[in-house]
Amino acid sequence: MKVRNNLETPQITHLEDDTDQSIGHILVRSGRLSPEAAEEIHRRQKDNGLLFGETGIAMGLLSREDVEFAIATQFDYSVLKRGSSKISEDLATAYDPFGSAAEAFRELRTELLLGWYEADENAKILSVISARRGEGRSYVAANLAVSFSQLGLKTLLVDTDFRNARLHAYFGVPNRRGLSSLLQNKSTFNFFLPVNGIRNLFILPSGPLPPNPQELLSQGAFADLLAEFTNYFDILILDTPAALIYSDAATVAKRSHASIVVARQDHTKAEELTHLSDNMHRHGGKVLGSVLLDF
Repeated sequence: MKVRNNLETPQITHLEDDTDQSIGHILVRSGRLSPEAAEEIHRRQKDNGLLFGETGIAMGLLSREDVEFAIATQFDYSVLKRGSSKISEDLATAYDPFGSAAEAFRELRTELLLGWYEADENAKILSVISARRGEGRSYVAANLAVSFSQLGLKTLLVDTDFRNARLHAYFGVPNRRGLSSLLQNKSTFNFFLPVNGIRNLFILPSGPLPPNPQELLSQGAFADLLAEFTNYFDILILDTPAALIYSDAATVAKRSHASIVVARQDHTKAEELTHLSDNMHRHGGKVLGSVLLDF
């Protein structure tokens, strides 16, 4: 892939201009490259006729990750640097937007956009379900939420798995308050936590473990909350409990506009997938399709 840039002059005063979106300026502002190194790359670039990013890599002053970060920034595409965030590096969409995993989530996002989100004016709430634990449900929900937010959609990721909450750990946020607090009328709406470094993405953790998870999710208050959330967000992604272990998942799916099923290769049994799909339909849930993880 050819990496193009518009860094024409290595003047340090220009490198300090926050409005410049050339690769060199972006890398200097982010602390990935010194102004002196940017000037040296530019001088070498003029001699060899290569692009700025390619020249910097050849000189050992830039990594491929640095160049990809700069390109993503040029397109206003949120990308994190490994080792610089509390967010789990398992989230490929946040750290490696040019990798195969991120591309797979973009393909899934496109299918959802064209076949569901844009096809139905009421489509906003998507639940992610799986038969049992350990099948990658939270991983898919988190990466999919990042992917939607990178498209510019204001996205809320909600953890409805009170017993085995995972999303707060993925994003490095506290879980002292959250959905359970809201459902027990112990708080107001200001529990949406913005995800640092990823524009347009907010998370609502599960909150403290309540003694009655299934009952809380069955109440009309949960449906009312989701309806209220749609006034503030373009799309809601709901992580759910394991569907064949707890009945909570069917309750959440019924209150969603649609669901996707996550299966894991060499882990999920075919008969359990069939049982899960039948169970969702029986409870009034709309299943759009399935995602197979091969790890």
